[in-house]
Amino acid sequence: MSRIISALLLVVAMAAVPAFADEPPLTLVDNAPDRYIVVKGDTLWDISGRFLNEPWRWPEIWRLNRAQIKNPHLIYPGDIVLLDYADGRPRLRLGKPIGSGNVKLSPEVRSEQIAKAIPSIPPNAIEPFISRPLVVEANELADAPQLVGMDDNRVVIGHGDEIFALGISDDHPTWHIYRLGAALKNPVPDNTFGETEKDVLGPVETYMRGPLPALTPVGTEKPVDPAIAAVGKPGDVLGYEVVYLGTARLKELGEVSTLEVLTAREEILQGDLLMPAEEPTLKSYVPHVLEEEVVGGQVISVYGGVGVGSKFSIIALNLGENAGLEPGHVLGIYSKRTATYRDKSQRVQTIALPDKRNGVVFVFRVFGRVSYGLVMEAARPLVVGDVVRKP
Repeated sequence: MSRIISALLLVVAMAAVPAFADEPPLTLVDNAPDRYIVVKGDTLWDISGRFLNEPWRWPEIWRLNRAQIKNPHLIYPGDIVLLDYADGRPRLRLGKPIGSGNVKLSPEVRSEQIAKAIPSIPPNAIEPFISRPLVVEANELADAPQLVGMDDNRVVIGHGDEIFALGISDDHPTWHIYRLGAALKNPVPDNTFGETEKDVLGPVETYMRGPLPALTPVGTEKPVDPAIAAVGKPGDVLGYEVVYLGTARLKELGEVSTLEVLTAREEILQGDLLMPAEEPTLKSYVPHVLEEEVVGGQVISVYGGVGVGSKFSIIALNLGENAGLEPGHVLGIYSKRTATYRDKSQRVQTIALPDKRNGVVFVFRVFGRVSYGLVMEAARPLVVGDVVRKP
């Protein structure tokens, strides 16, 4: 697919957007440039960060409307991003020069492949997670094809080895091999202070996993806030994380189907499951915030089984389609904090401090009750139980 641009100098002004009246004024980075030439390897987040202190406010400075957030204007290497002001507010526009120097310009066309457009976030960080299974409901596994044997009864399976499976009913060419992993649960409130947390955060300021809002208001007949009800209760199982083991190519379809292993990231065992593999589709997501605040959102897992997350970690959230999330939503990651002090009677007291935003996560894949995001900013280690809400 290609686009046709008629020439000389084409300056594209983005369509007007709502006034974002509820948002504070946009703030530019110090010494923000008045123009920037896009280069290969840039992302929409990077480009916005050259101008904005809050890159997720991309739609505001580009004056995007709702339709453009879901179907954004494409930006290519060589394009010029221009910063100017309209009605006293900063805005970005797109300039597309053709020709240079004193060369005489004449009308012409330029054709470029959409595949070369600048992505929203680093594609290499999320591409493996776009097509692979990440989270499933328990009942989704009932009819999944199952690995029942290996070539020559091998113990270790690798590239080129044959495996045999029951339950494959179609001739899909490529299959993911996976294993059911840990249950993804809403964090259970934990108001105790571990020694590790004290060591990391210091003797006075201590991280505390705060309790989720009550699902049943006490002393009132008012209905439960749908935003809270959507999240569920502490300890609720939201799904099961899937451990990706590798891929296989179907060689022969039958009652017992034969496949050839293409990749093996981890040990593949009898009893492992299979799922049709789809080609990854990287969408040009535009970073934007939820219109309504989310309640009860928390980090429930750091992908890979590690204890803490950092910049470019993949994290799972206990919010999904049920809470109105969609790919492209940006959430702040906040830590609950307390301070311990001695009162005038020298008794030790603990007081809650305002939550502190320590990171920003870009949601790129959404399921019913769970979503996955890429951590774009992290001022300190991020852990299970951290709160997520509008940044």
